[in-house]
Amino acid sequence: MSAFIDPVLRQIGQPTNLRRIRNFAIVLLVCWLLYSLARIVWALAVPAEEISQVAPAINPIQFQGDSVGRAEVDIEAMRDWHLFGEVGAEAPAVIEEVVTETSDALAREGIEKGARESRLQLKLRGVVASTEDGLGHAIIEHRNKQAVYAVEDKLPVSGRVTLAKVMQRQVVLDNGGTYELLTLFEETELDVQADTRSKPAPQRKTLTKAEVDKRSDTSATELARGYRERLYQNPQSLAEVVNVAAVRNDGNLQGYRVSPGKDKDQFKQLGFKSGDLVTSVNGIALDDPSNTMRLYQTLRTATEAVFELERGDQPVSITVSLGETQAQ
Repeated sequence: MSAFIDPVLRQIGQPTNLRRIRNFAIVLLVCWLLYSLARIVWALAVPAEEISQVAPAINPIQFQGDSVGRAEVDIEAMRDWHLFGEVGAEAPAVIEEVVTETSDALAREGIEKGARESRLQLKLRGVVASTEDGLGHAIIEHRNKQAVYAVEDKLPVSGRVTLAKVMQRQVVLDNGGTYELLTLFEETELDVQADTRSKPAPQRKTLTKAEVDKRSDTSATELARGYRERLYQNPQSLAEVVNVAAVRNDGNLQGYRVSPGKDKDQFKQLGFKSGDLVTSVNGIALDDPSNTMRLYQTLRTATEAVFELERGDQPVSITVSLGETQAQ
């Protein structure tokens, strides 16, 4: 086989034969280019109508003749359907469904009836705000620590105990599904006697009232403004600033005794001293728990707060600027 192929390759490898092969390949390439150019010219020169006539149609469209009868539409019958209502007819009365929902206020109504006095280690020190539907905040003491709680807040005792309702002189606790009452803490007779013995004969009529004006103190104004914002945004945080305890005499509420919390310097900067008995704020007496709601609403827009208090036997009036409210 190699004896046959070698002479052929030697013959092709000669310069003359290679030149002929190259010329032949060039001629073939030129012919192919001329053929392609002719097809392009033909496609551009011949009109599209002639091409469509030449090319057979695949799946031609077939038109149905008029041999099949068309169904006639009864316009008069369609008018009798009154698809968009009858002209001149009165609109049908819409029956509104009244959905009766049991609100939270109805759920709290009357839950204090039949509730027994709570034996939990809790003391109700005051009511911050109460409304007719039982909402509000209450100052509750547990292990000598006071905090402000709102309705449905969990109380710091074991078990599932939450604040269920706030009233003027008592609150209702939900102790694992059982309602219990927690009345406003009253001092015992021993406490009243000890308090009476420590006080000399009252001479309030002869004593002059001490005036403490903090309105020009910018730092006191900023503190008071911050405390008001915390009262309406996070009342529980006020328990870190001041401790409040209700004071009663012969069963009658006199006011609330205040003492400093963690930051004693801020407490003094506002003009207060530990043991001050606050009896009224902005002319609203604190001897009636029902006035707390009125005071709660008044302080929201007040520009200053005037505290009337008793410091021992000395009546004292403290005036603090609250700054401008957001509404103003």
